[in-house]
Amino acid sequence: MDKLEISISSEINNIVKVENFIESFTEFFRLPSSLYGKISLSVIEAVNNAILSGNKRQKDKMVTLIAEKTDTQFKVTISDEGEGFDFHVIPDPTLPDNIDKVAGRGLYLMKTLSDELIFENGGATVILVFDL
Repeated sequence: MDKLEISISSEINNIVKVENFIESFTEFFRLPSSLYGKISLSVIEAVNNAILSGNKRQKDKMVTLIAEKTDTQFKVTISDEGEGFDFHVIPDPTLPDNIDKVAGRGLYLMKTLSDELIFENGGATVILVFDL
C-alpha cells in the first residue's frame, strides 16, 4: 500500500497547501478524474473543521493528512489535536429546523460525497473512504 502524508499548522491560509496536496496525491495515485471533486470538497471540509473546531485556530496545533490507496479503495485520514466531538449527534442540515444553522453542513457533505465516513479518536480523526 502506498501512502503520502502532510502536516500543517492550524491556520486557515494553509488550505492552499491542502489543495496542492490533493493535486499531488491525485496524480501520484492516478485517481480517476471523476473522484477529484468529491475527494477535494470532502478533504477541504474536513481540514476546515479540524482547524476551526478541532484545533480552534491554535497555530501551534497541527492537522495531519494521510492519503493511501489499496486495490479497491482510496482513503484520506485527517487528524487534529483537539478534544474531538460527539459524532453520533450530527444534525441533518436539510431538515427545515436546521436550514439556517451553519453547524453540520461540512459533515453532511463529507458523509454524502464519500463512500464511508469513519470517526476515530473521539472524533479528532476523520477517515474519508472512496471506492475505486
